Amino acid sequence: MSDREDIQHDFTELISFFKSRFGDLIVPDYQRGFDWNAGHVEDLWEDIHNYVEKFENGEEETFYVGTVILKESEEDFKVKQKKRFEIVDGQQRITSFYLLAIAIRQKFKEFSKDDPYITEIDSDFINSYVSDENRNRQPVPKLLGTKKIRSVLSFISHTDWNGEWPTQLDLKMDGRTLNAVVRRLKASLKSHTDEIEGNGLDSIPYSYEKLVVLYEVLKRIRVAVLGVKTSEKAFYLFETTNARGKDLEPGDLLKNHLFRKIPENQKENIYDRWEEVVKNSSNKLILMLKHFYYVHDSHVQKKDLYKKLKNLNTDANQLLIDIEQYSIFHNLMHKGSIEDFISYFSDDLFIYDKSQGLSKFKGLYRSITALRYFKSELTYPVIYAFLKKLSKFLKDDLSANSKKDQGKRAALKKLLPRTLKAFEDFQFINYKICSNKGNKIEKPYAAFAGDLFKSQDISEFLSKLEALFKFFRTNINGFATFQENFVKISASDKDKNLIHYIFQRLEENRTDKILPEAIFSPARRTLVYDIEHFAPQDLTTHRNTQEEHDEYLETHKEIILNEDNENLIDNIGNLVSMCKNLNVDLSNMIPRKKIQYISEKRNSGSYVMHSFLSDFEVVKVLESEEISPKAPHPKFNPGDIIRKEIVDKENKKIEGRGMNPAKYEKQVWNIKCIINRAEELANECYYKVFALGDSSGPKIGEQEYKKLTGRN
Repeated sequence: MSDREDIQHDFTELISFFKSRFGDLIVPDYQRGFDWNAGHVEDLWEDIHNYVEKFENGEEETFYVGTVILKESEEDFKVKQKKRFEIVDGQQRITSFYLLAIAIRQKFKEFSKDDPYITEIDSDFINSYVSDENRNRQPVPKLLGTKKIRSVLSFISHTDWNGEWPTQLDLKMDGRTLNAVVRRLKASLKSHTDEIEGNGLDSIPYSYEKLVVLYEVLKRIRVAVLGVKTSEKAFYLFETTNARGKDLEPGDLLKNHLFRKIPENQKENIYDRWEEVVKNSSNKLILMLKHFYYVHDSHVQKKDLYKKLKNLNTDANQLLIDIEQYSIFHNLMHKGSIEDFISYFSDDLFIYDKSQGLSKFKGLYRSITALRYFKSELTYPVIYAFLKKLSKFLKDDLSANSKKDQGKRAALKKLLPRTLKAFEDFQFINYKICSNKGNKIEKPYAAFAGDLFKSQDISEFLSKLEALFKFFRTNINGFATFQENFVKISASDKDKNLIHYIFQRLEENRTDKILPEAIFSPARRTLVYDIEHFAPQDLTTHRNTQEEHDEYLETHKEIILNEDNENLIDNIGNLVSMCKNLNVDLSNMIPRKKIQYISEKRNSGSYVMHSFLSDFEVVKVLESEEISPKAPHPKFNPGDIIRKEIVDKENKKIEGRGMNPAKYEKQVWNIKCIINRAEELANECYYKVFALGDSSGPKIGEQEYKKLTGRN
């Protein structure tokens, strides 16, 4: 940069930015960490897909991504040829584009390890090359990320990176810090890769030819660059560029449209009503308005939102009324209590009567709070469309003049808990446990919302609902993927609500009853339930005799120090939800004493007891010579570790047939027990509690269809 120039400026394509006179880049240590999440990446890709399509059609349009402020560094960071420029503003965007370049490079490698585009994108965006003493060209990252992620980002930027993430042996980093950084960068890189592989907004994977187009689009993205020499000038630019007036959002434009269209004498009223809409949006006005449009029409991008909303209804007052109604529902889904929903389902929608049992509402509210906890906001417009049409058909299309009509009404009402539970189960498996990308379902959910809301009669409504159910059944993740993720659930992740939620659902499925006192309650401030580690986190003589301590010491060491299963003590296989009083009383006992204590107190009424507390009383089925050849147990194999209650139940059936039962012996709670229980819980959850496959998922059967429509 010339000494005579105070500020360098350029409006350049991204490829020139990474190869320009500004040289290589670094995020200075004072900058906050890289924190672009999947939502930020999804917003970016909404535009990228659009520009890729335009490029394929030969349309030229500038893709501008804002301003970047750079300051010339006073250090050379041991790079011989170029100094690095510090990114004062824009590091989140630049880091994300850098990760996108890595994702594209790795994808080219999958097509062919010798593809020339690998070298091209590597030298264009990812690495500069310097010569060492032996005149070998060595890759040097064009971008050194923020301090916390710098080592890992440099590792994966290397031209020879094979997709394996670094371990503590590769980098001198604390294990916990390294794991956190790897998780963040892996998630961000995966967000880009998912879009390329058809697991994002578009369901069709990029072909080789389309990947080349994507690379061309990346090169042509434009950025405004301001470069300075001093920190004072850099921060001055940062303050002035970020203090400018904010661009008008679709919500601002829509408000102005409503004010223009509504008579002067009603404008004060309109102002108050709009403020209530904004308040109901829970600081998510744009998202709420997009979801509102999904219900009344179809999917829409943010850039088209205002125009689409404005044209949705020529009657501005009616448009505002419709938005108000959706905003009330949106606010309820984010913040509503069970009392709020009882009022909504009865007074607003007339689906239920308030006099009906609270347990009915508890089941519905459990599904709603679960979706809220999963942050499954994409489900809200579909649920709203379903509720509004269900309410309409109950009020308008079905009279209650006969027992037959009353039966139709009762059957129609049963669709509500079934539908909410289907959403809950699908979101739990695919998104809470398997971490699928939310934007993969955004367009299908938008379509279902519009289709349900436009249903003209019950027959069409049921057909659209069955299409939704079929979507759940056919798009649910397979068991192998679910189990792989489920068995990693750990108390060390600090998400106690997930563990409480799983055990509440397990208990309600086992007993076929809604629990009167919910275990899972993310809004509860006072913990009534806590997490119990059955093999204790600390083995002390505080709650055990010296003999008991020594008895379990070696087994406990094996669990704590197990190299194949890191942090096994915190694994879900070793965990259980438990009322706090019992949790305190069992503290640090060895497992054998805990089982004995629970068994003795089960009928005392001193504690709340659940069936899953018996999970830990396990037995080992004896070797084959110990089992009568006359009646080998059909469900057990020698050496299997099984819950005692299950073996006893099956043995009763065998004895009832006059045959010998399976024999077993007591089993010490050890590594194998923890791993086995985690896998069993995954199996029970997938196939029984959250069952959504073709054979077990929700359906509108032929007989139900005939009953609700009156058709033969």
